[in-house]
Formats: sequence, C-alpha cells, structure tokens
Amino acid sequence: KDVKETLEGSKQKLKSIGFDKIDYLELREIETLTPLKAYTKPARLFVAARLGDIRLIDNIAIKS
Repeated sequence: KDVKETLEGSKQKLKSIGFDKIDYLELREIETLTPLKAYTKPARLFVAARLGDIRLIDNIAIKS
C-alpha cells in the first residue's frame, strides 16, 4: 500500500473507535518534514484528532 492509502485507512480506524474528526494525519520525513509518498526513510507520523470537545495532538517516530 502507498502512504496515502494507509493513512486513509488509519483515519477510518480512528473514526471507528470514537474520534469525531481527524484534523490531520500525516507521515513526514524526519529531518525536513517533507510529506512522504512511500515508506523509504525514517519518518514521523503527526496526528491531531478530536474526541468530543478535546483535541488530541501527537507524533511518533516511524523507522523504515
């Protein structure tokens, strides 16, 4: 799967477990923060999602 397809599936999963709205879910190159189209380098996954009135923001390192 490409990154776009994987992220879309992840957004649907978040919604299925109760998140109301996904503000963003992005995979970016770790040093330049350039969006990635394929899993080719170490990266960071960024997310902001709403659960009721609460907006949760996080990021996590992803190793290729």
